[in-house]
Amino acid sequence: MKTRYNISKPEVEWDGLTLDELRYARALTQARIDISREMLATRANAIFHGRSNGTGGKTMVGRMLGALNWLDYGLIAVRVGTKLTGIFRRRK
Repeated sequence: MKTRYNISKPEVEWDGLTLDELRYARALTQARIDISREMLATRANAIFHGRSNGTGGKTMVGRMLGALNWLDYGLIAVRVGTKLTGIFRRRK
């Protein structure tokens, strides 16, 4: 889209846009709005279903548990076990 208005020479009057240029600008703007709307809907749908970029459809808990290996599970079990035994010893 070319404009013939020259800022450095304000004495040259701007003829305005032609009807075709206006139609082109309007179609371009509408296409950008449609693309943005579609991208927003896709992101909202992914967040609603617990998916985000690079997660492969896993939820937050699934990603956290998937990052742990068997040694981590063992350490968590020992820590929880010591807390529980401490609670039961206090009751006696």
